[in-house]
Amino acid sequence: MTRLIGLLALTSAVVARDWILPKDFHRFAPRSTGFSWEPCDDGSGSGYQGDCSWFEVPLDWGNITAGKTTLAVARYNATKQPRLGTLFMNPGGPGVSGLEMITKGDAAVYSVMSGGQYDIVGWDPRGVGLSHPRAECFKTATEERSFWEGTIPDAGLEARGNFTDQHDIDVFYEQVDEVDVLLKKVGKKCLEYSPDTWQYIGTAAGVRDMIAMHDLLEGPSKPIDYWGISYGTVIGIYFVNMFPERVGRVVLDGVVDPVYWANLPPHKLWGVGLESTDEAFNGFVTACAAAGPSGCALATKDSNAETIRKFVIDLIDLGYYNRRKFGPTAEGSALVRNKIFKAMYSPRAWPDLAKELLSMHERFVNATDAHNHTQSKRRSTYEHGLDPTRRQANSTTSDEDPAPVYSNQGITCGDAIDPGTTTTKEVFDFLVNVTRTVSPMFGPSWGISGFFCHHWPVRAVERYTGPWNKKLSNPILVIGNEADPITPYISAKRVADALGDSAVLIEQDDYGHAAVAMISKCTISALQNYFVNNTLPSEDKFCGTDQELFPGPSHNEEQP
Repeated sequence: MTRLIGLLALTSAVVARDWILPKDFHRFAPRSTGFSWEPCDDGSGSGYQGDCSWFEVPLDWGNITAGKTTLAVARYNATKQPRLGTLFMNPGGPGVSGLEMITKGDAAVYSVMSGGQYDIVGWDPRGVGLSHPRAECFKTATEERSFWEGTIPDAGLEARGNFTDQHDIDVFYEQVDEVDVLLKKVGKKCLEYSPDTWQYIGTAAGVRDMIAMHDLLEGPSKPIDYWGISYGTVIGIYFVNMFPERVGRVVLDGVVDPVYWANLPPHKLWGVGLESTDEAFNGFVTACAAAGPSGCALATKDSNAETIRKFVIDLIDLGYYNRRKFGPTAEGSALVRNKIFKAMYSPRAWPDLAKELLSMHERFVNATDAHNHTQSKRRSTYEHGLDPTRRQANSTTSDEDPAPVYSNQGITCGDAIDPGTTTTKEVFDFLVNVTRTVSPMFGPSWGISGFFCHHWPVRAVERYTGPWNKKLSNPILVIGNEADPITPYISAKRVADALGDSAVLIEQDDYGHAAVAMISKCTISALQNYFVNNTLPSEDKFCGTDQELFPGPSHNEEQP
């Protein structure tokens, strides 16, 4: 246990192979079946919240002889009495740490939103964070960066407008063969670097791991309570359909469509994911114009939403020409798109986004050489996806910098259908089509790990592929934002419709990713009433929001 607490303090200072288990751990030793909780803050002043523990599970729930592995788990205790039980949570990704959700303080917010009467437990699923098996493919960030350098998965896709310029398209398709070779090579490299690992990483195993934890903490006779956000809704959807008789109070927030996740070629998720991203961008430019120059850096006294939109589109073009003029290390259109896309997740970030876009415009206009305009962020592969907060390596790396883990690819592709006849050329064709028909603003991006899966060499030993319409022992709550940039409201509605009387849907009138993106007293009230009293709205519900976009300077400090 001490080893886990020590690792929390070292997460930014060690290479990947330092994520080792305690010396007495052996894969084929008898499995420990309990928790050993200790404060996550070891007294060193880290400020980590909650209690931490390892938890051992079988590598393969269908074949106990495969041995065991261990998960990193953290708990935030209930703040009110009577205590109602344990609420399991997953914050998304795949690849976002459930452990850090507890230790870095986010659980305090979720505790309030759920009524305060639950112990909240977050864990790093297999391949994520401090849990095992590790989803590693490279030893250092330098090695990993050199593998991809200069390709679209590394540098991003440079394109103007809505990707209709024939030169842009020709340059894009020129990389098909090279990317195809690299996708095959990275799968092989991952197998070589982390052998006998990837088949044990996947959502179905994660569901069974959660049930094992629940049965020890609360007992097998008590229903399981769960709140999943973003990719966490995949865990939740799998859970309620794999074990419908065990469903307690379950919330799916920022919903991923399980059909696109588990039943269709995984690169197609990018198309449905972007269905409302441009709507979120429309909200940004409209709110900026309404805020005026005192609230939004891009606004002038004469500007409106359309002039601000044109400014941003022109900025993308400036980035495109900046990259063409100064070479592949210079800031380009892909970086502009990445910054905008990431900020669409949280409207609280919009004022800062406006300032950054204005700064980029000044840099592009005044550019004299590439030196002062080198990309400062990691490649687009790790800046896009279901959650943009995945760990990234800096653009300046050394032999001691840890390589990014490939948990996103491992879980996404581990859950995916077999690749069939999908080719890299088809993935490129799909990306062009999404840009032209779904999202001209954000389509030109190497956006999700699903783009890797047709050449990913492993699938999970257990994959769940539906049905998605089981009758549940307790009805659940499904929440979708009207302008969510990566999990559109339509996905939440499809999931709720499939479950019929077993689900109630809240349509939240806001921008950003998941219900916490903007404050809604209506949604918070529904959450608290459900978690505390097991009472859902009598019918599907529409909830407004109570948060100002582009608040003035006097209000900024009041935002939670």
